Amino acid sequence: NAVLFLVHHFLCFCSLIYVAMTSFSLRSRPGGLSGGNRGPNDNSSKTHLENISDLREVKHNKQKRNIAPLILKNRPRILVICFSSCVVLFFFFFLSHNLPVTNDEADSEDKKFAPMGTIVYGAKSKGDDTDKLVAQAITAGFRHIATGGFHFEYNEPGVGIGWKESGVPRNELYLQTLFVSKSVNNYGVQNCKVEGCPPSPDLSIDDQVHLSIKSSLHNLQTTYIDSVLVHNFRAKLQTYEDTMAAWRVLESYVDRGIIRHLGIVSVHDRDYLIKLHNETRVKPSIIQNRFHSNRGYDVELRPLFKEMGMSNQLFWILTGSAGGKVRNNNVITEIAQRQGVSNQILLYSFILVCLGGTPLIGSKTLLHMEEDVTALLRKPLIWNDEDFTAVANVINKNLIKNKM
Repeated sequence: NAVLFLVHHFLCFCSLIYVAMTSFSLRSRPGGLSGGNRGPNDNSSKTHLENISDLREVKHNKQKRNIAPLILKNRPRILVICFSSCVVLFFFFFLSHNLPVTNDEADSEDKKFAPMGTIVYGAKSKGDDTDKLVAQAITAGFRHIATGGFHFEYNEPGVGIGWKESGVPRNELYLQTLFVSKSVNNYGVQNCKVEGCPPSPDLSIDDQVHLSIKSSLHNLQTTYIDSVLVHNFRAKLQTYEDTMAAWRVLESYVDRGIIRHLGIVSVHDRDYLIKLHNETRVKPSIIQNRFHSNRGYDVELRPLFKEMGMSNQLFWILTGSAGGKVRNNNVITEIAQRQGVSNQILLYSFILVCLGGTPLIGSKTLLHMEEDVTALLRKPLIWNDEDFTAVANVINKNLIKNKM
């Protein structure tokens, strides 16, 4: 659409030039707009001059008639100048339409960037199989892929190889990574392959962010990242000052269109989230938390996430307390069989449909990936109040408060 817009204006501008040149041509012709067939030496006209103002008028008319031949004589040069101007303007508009866009522009151009997924393929702990599994996940239908930069449990370069091998265009994929400070338990630099690696232990928070983003862009083989989440390890939050220092640098990348969205991991503190939301210029778009009993499944926080407009990504769904409760439970099994899915997919669907959460899914076979996508995206399960209440009571009865 942008190219058509530019071509349209280019042609319109050229048309205006043509009309102008035609007008000049008409003015230069005998009997045309420059006034009659009288030559510059026509003495009969002098008999009609009665005062000095008439003499000035004749002189003016002679000068007008002499302009037309000059224009005709230099018409090729004039056309070259006008055409060159058209070309310069055309490339000016073209380049201006291809400059990096800001976060707001990215959100408004739906056809240019992929939206956040309602389900996410998590590439954690996939090791040397990361590229193969990411390619399979995309083939199965996942479009949102989550990885990590300086995180020892992620193979970020494998994600870059995997999405490239999938054959799906970059603008149809949502690639998410992490900023992990050296003070966080999961910190690791095995993914860092760019200049400045391995990082100096004395790097400031600002320089850590710059190196992390540089490394992630290289590993993911992309010119922009859809979202970067500031990582915390479980319940151990970074100091608020360190989080804000990293956030300010990340905001500068959003301003330049290199990052689209920002988010944060493992924050179950209401006051911390409210303060972060109020004091940041680019608001957090994603909150990624464990779905676990030791954090009360975020029952009391989920309304706040919604109020702040944050997507609530959930991990440890199958490996945490909820997964253990539904794995062999007779009530869950009866509902799952009636729906034609496994107990695990029923739990994913419960989170997605009933709680409005976004499950992180780490399936390791193409068959399971296809089952995930079919039951959660292509043919979503239909829930009734009775089944919702039954599943909530198995996991935590307070989840009934979060019903969508």
